[in-house]
Amino acid sequence: MATTTKPATGAAGDELRGRFRDLLASERIKLFSQRSTYILLALAPVITVCGEWFTCSGVHLVGASAHAAYDPLRGSFNSGTWSFLMVGASILGTLAMSSEYSSGLIRTTFLAVPNRRRVVLAKAVVLAMVTSLVGMVTAIASFVTAQAILSGEQLGISISQPAVLQALVASTAILPVCAVIGMAVGTLIRTSVAALFTAVLFPTLLGNVPSGSHQLAAALSNSAPQNAWSSLSSLGTEWDNIGPFPPTALQSWTALVFWPLLTLLAAQIAMRHRDV
Repeated sequence: MATTTKPATGAAGDELRGRFRDLLASERIKLFSQRSTYILLALAPVITVCGEWFTCSGVHLVGASAHAAYDPLRGSFNSGTWSFLMVGASILGTLAMSSEYSSGLIRTTFLAVPNRRRVVLAKAVVLAMVTSLVGMVTAIASFVTAQAILSGEQLGISISQPAVLQALVASTAILPVCAVIGMAVGTLIRTSVAALFTAVLFPTLLGNVPSGSHQLAAALSNSAPQNAWSSLSSLGTEWDNIGPFPPTALQSWTALVFWPLLTLLAAQIAMRHRDV
């Protein structure tokens, strides 16, 4: 009597999920085996608190007209301070991949896990999770520090306002966005110095495209991750100098999603057609 057996698709799926969990654990260990990871992650909230205290403490020195136009939300997420954090996240992401190429560890990784796209994806997931947690802590610290000072100048803003929640989410998201972009650039270029230079310089150049009265150039500049974040973390007052073509919230959120996905896709394609 003939019997038929069904493929154990459920068991195979569980095995694949288990392997990916192991790969995530491996990438987490490799990420935290670098001393630079601890330094960058520990400095993020410290730099933010010091930067917000320094900038907000001088609010009382501005004139009456500037005081009236002051954006307390922008003051709570200072662009200068957060630019340093974005650069740090980009460096962290770039080194997560380029350091493996420079040390030769990437060959061992690919011998253990022949599916290279899963390696890239696992790195992106680990980086996004770690930097999201740091971003959330840093965003809260930034807002609380600034409001502790601004409230004394009658410039406080309630956390219950929708714009504040949007700014907190955007500030939490910008660090993993920069980290994943940096990791993808490190995958594409592989050389640490060149990858670091590209990961930091390209978003800066994109965000400073001279727009003037040209809507297309303004849209290109607004699509830069740092400009999208800036739009989402401000009230759009005269203090913010948003220009003649300010982006909508949807456009800014789209930009924050678009760039990491695009660079990650490019990295996946590149890994598929390389020997190493």
